[in-house]
Amino acid sequence: MQLPSFDDMLKLAESQPEALETLRQQLVEGTIQSAPAAYQRRLRGLQFTIDAERQIAANPMASCIRLSKLMHDRLYDLQRYIDPASRPSIEHGELACGADILPFQDR
Repeated sequence: MQLPSFDDMLKLAESQPEALETLRQQLVEGTIQSAPAAYQRRLRGLQFTIDAERQIAANPMASCIRLSKLMHDRLYDLQRYIDPASRPSIEHGELACGADILPFQDR
C-alpha cells in the first residue's frame, strides 16, 4: 500500500478522521507483516505500547510528547547496552558524562 500525499491525509483528517485511523492501522500492520517473522512479536508489543500511550494522552500534542519521551528512553537504553563504558558505576560513585579529560602540559 502506498502512502497518500500529505495534502490527501490532511483532507482525510479533516473530513474523515476514522478513515485516516483505519489507514494508519493498515500501514502499521503491513509494516509489521513485512518484517522478518523473528521480529514481528516484538514489533507488535512496541505497537501495543505506542497505542496505549496515544490512548492515555489528553490530546494529540500530549501524545506526541509521550511518544517522543518513549523513543528517547529506548534510544538511551540502547546506547547504554551498546556502549557499556557509558554506564555509570554505582559502586564507584561515577556519573556518566560526555566531557573530555585534558592532561596538564609540562612547563
